[in-house]
Amino acid sequence: MYICLRVAWVLAFWAWSSIQTAGWAAQDKTGSWPNMTIAEVTTYFMGQYGPLLPNRDFIAAAQAASLEARDAFGRRRRLVLLSMASESTFRGAGLWELFLSNLRNITFNGRDGSQDHLANHLVARVMTLPNSTADNCNRISNRFGTRCITITSPMFTADDFGYKTPPFFGLSFAKTLTILDALALGLDVFFLDCDQIFFRNPLPYILARDIDVLVSGDCSKRQDSLPVSHFPPGSSNIGLLYLRATPLVTRAVANWLYYLVQRALQGRPKLDQSSFKEAMEWVSGEMGAKAMSVAMLRAEYFPHWCLGQCGCDTEGMELGQPGWHVNRLLDGTCKEDYMIKWYNFHVPCNQRMDNKARTLQELLSMYTDKVGLINSGSEHLDVI
Repeated sequence: MYICLRVAWVLAFWAWSSIQTAGWAAQDKTGSWPNMTIAEVTTYFMGQYGPLLPNRDFIAAAQAASLEARDAFGRRRRLVLLSMASESTFRGAGLWELFLSNLRNITFNGRDGSQDHLANHLVARVMTLPNSTADNCNRISNRFGTRCITITSPMFTADDFGYKTPPFFGLSFAKTLTILDALALGLDVFFLDCDQIFFRNPLPYILARDIDVLVSGDCSKRQDSLPVSHFPPGSSNIGLLYLRATPLVTRAVANWLYYLVQRALQGRPKLDQSSFKEAMEWVSGEMGAKAMSVAMLRAEYFPHWCLGQCGCDTEGMELGQPGWHVNRLLDGTCKEDYMIKWYNFHVPCNQRMDNKARTLQELLSMYTDKVGLINSGSEHLDVI
């Protein structure tokens, strides 16, 4: 009953009536996908009266994968890890298997004292063709405890999605809807792109912050422990994103999807990455930090390749100042002083899948050699 009421509330704030409008987007990109515009792709994610509802398989998987933990303020948090995958993810260099293997190595004590790990709590949303299955994902993922559920469109062929092609925009719709689906079930969402690795468990760090929306970002000096209504200047990186399942956060994500769809219908499509901050601040900025709070995670702890091959250095900087992009030493490694701070490392700017996998393997070996075993620096997670 709670789920039905919550979903109904999310959908009630707008009435969708323009899906058949004339704002179809003309495209000059071609590929193996059908001859569809980006506007036409939206119909697989947005219906006449609002976002398409999660199917039974997703609901069952998300609820089964969910983890309940107590945050630093004594409150219960029920959360699920989410990631997106395409059919091409499961080919080639083994990036997906590396991602899951790494999550399996981030272990913690479960409610009954037995060992648990993050991969057990991940739901992978597989972008594939209508009437297709998640078999390719399950063949790799099930042994790690990860559940695979399809989300379909004729655009989601087995080929790589080229940047700003129709299926690439389809990924934006699919990702935003997947996040909304989990929030509507009352689950906090920890969303992860699969081209990253973890060195220690990020959940204790995140649950120590009384903040509704946390996202990684660019290289600058900032704090991430005080709830505010606006993100600091600079770009966010939604490859690592935590959203608390509150009514206003759920509404903000629904607004975000609605905006992406409207832009596509108007022939001016926009990606989820470039619209995220504004979409959250439309709500948090209007309602204030007490109603919906946001923060950008510190870049020293949550680095990505775009900041530098060894992340970001903000030592001695004033709040708001840009940090230094850190590159490797002459021996090809990163300095231990930087590495010891890392919770993860994300490689979104390292384009090819084989390059991503190779770089992440190098970072894992480097960390083990210079800092210690993966997960050895993790703080206690209070599972209930």
